[in-house]
Amino acid sequence: MTMVSRSIGAALLAASLGLGACGGAAGERGTTREGRAGSGHALRMRMTAMDGGEIDLLRYRGRVVVLHLFDTDSAAAQLDAEQLSALARREQKRVAVIGICLDAEGYPMAAAWRRALGVRYLIALGDRDLVVGRSPLGKLHVVPTTVLLDRNGYVVHRIERQLQPGELAKMVDDLF
Repeated sequence: MTMVSRSIGAALLAASLGLGACGGAAGERGTTREGRAGSGHALRMRMTAMDGGEIDLLRYRGRVVVLHLFDTDSAAAQLDAEQLSALARREQKRVAVIGICLDAEGYPMAAAWRRALGVRYLIALGDRDLVVGRSPLGKLHVVPTTVLLDRNGYVVHRIERQLQPGELAKMVDDLF
């Protein structure tokens, strides 16, 4: 893939998500507490793992799950990776941290990003349905978006902006 087609692909992805170049409208949306609104069912979702295989959220019942939807061009997502990595190290038994890469190029971009940042938590590859809002997570307004699931799999927080320092650890601690 040429640099021009890669740039066009990134621009198309950003346009389809309604985002700007640096993580979208980071300050325009804040934290929304969703609780058990909507269908009344725990979030069920399967994703392709970057390293092969499948990530099934049902497997993580009993643990808090942090889903971090990002693209590798987002400076905000790069900054969030440090907080996510620290949480994944500190809470290995109680919390599952899963990054979901939305880059159109998929594996090559996600692998390079993970290597460059030293990310050790799970990375899934977002599919077209997720990007266009036809996944159980609904429409994405901003990248990065972080979604927290309680130990029963219900969405309890949706953060549509860059994480604030220490914010994620406090939200997770509040769920225990």
